[in-house]
Amino acid sequence: MISSQGGYGVVPTGFNRKGFNSILLEIENAMVTEFGPNVIQTPESPLGQINGLFAYAVTQLWEFAEDVYQSYDVDQAEGNRLDALAVLRLMERGIGESDEIFRSAITNQGRARVDLADITRAVASIDGVTYVHVWVNDSMEMDPNQLPPASLAVAVLGGDDSEVGAAIRRYVVPGIVTHGNIMVSTVFEGYCRSMLIVRPVLVPVKLWLEVKTRPDSMGCPPPSVTAIRNGLIQDLSLGGAKMLLNGDDLDYYRIRSAVESRWSNVEVLSFRGERDSLIFPDGAPVIIDFLEMATLAPEDVLVNSV
Repeated sequence: MISSQGGYGVVPTGFNRKGFNSILLEIENAMVTEFGPNVIQTPESPLGQINGLFAYAVTQLWEFAEDVYQSYDVDQAEGNRLDALAVLRLMERGIGESDEIFRSAITNQGRARVDLADITRAVASIDGVTYVHVWVNDSMEMDPNQLPPASLAVAVLGGDDSEVGAAIRRYVVPGIVTHGNIMVSTVFEGYCRSMLIVRPVLVPVKLWLEVKTRPDSMGCPPPSVTAIRNGLIQDLSLGGAKMLLNGDDLDYYRIRSAVESRWSNVEVLSFRGERDSLIFPDGAPVIIDFLEMATLAPEDVLVNSV
C-alpha cells in the first residue's frame, strides 16, 4: 500500500500521504475484483465494517511513514529525532531548550557566521560556563586586540579547561592559530593538540556618575539614584542588554547609552572611573585589556543627581 506509485509516498515535492477515503476505495475495488460486482460492502454490512477496519489500519501506516519522512527534515523534526539530526552538526541541545529554539540554531537562522555560532554554542552548553565570545582576525595584520593574523580567540568564563578545549577542538582545524592566556591540551580522534584560550581576568571598576533628572513627558517622577545605579549595572553585566565583553573599555558613550536608553528623563552629565587604585581623569575611558573584563558592583558605583 505504501509506495510512490500513483503520486503517493515520496514524490519530488516531498511526501504525499494517501488518505482514508482513497485507501477505502482501493479496498472496495479489490473486493469487487475478487467477488464480483454484486458483493455487498455497504458501511453497515459485515464486509463493509471489515473494509473500514483495514482502511483505518493502513491509514495509520501512511501517517507513520509520513512522520518518519518528516523526522529527517530539521524544519519538521521534533524531540529525539531533532537531537539526532543536530549530531550531524556536532551540536547538542541546551538544558531546557525548546524544539523551536534548537531548530533555529541547527539551521543557523539569522546567522551569517555559521562556524563562530557553532563554537559559541558548543562552549556555552558546557556546565558552569557563564560567558563565551569568539574573536577572529581574518586579516593579514595584527588587529587592535593584538590577535595575530589569521587567528582565533575564544574567551570563556567558567567551565572546565579540558571540556572547553575539547569543544573548541571539534571546530578549529589544525593550522589555525589560537590566542589567549591559558594553554589547554585535548585528545581528539587519537591525537593530542594544545591550544590557547582566553580566561578573562575580572577587573573591578569604580564609577562616579553625575546625572540630571526630570519628570518625563507624562509627568511621572524620574528614577531614584539607586534605580539608575542598579539599571546601569544590570545592563552592563553578563546577560545585560549592553553587556561588557572582554577588552571593552568603560567610556562615556557606553555609560551614557546604557542609562539614557533605559530612561528618557535621565541625562548623564559626566563620569569618572577607577581601576586597580588608578583614577582616570573626568570623562576619560577606563582602559580594559583584551585579556581582561570589567565588572561592576553596587558598592562601587556612585550616582549623584543634580
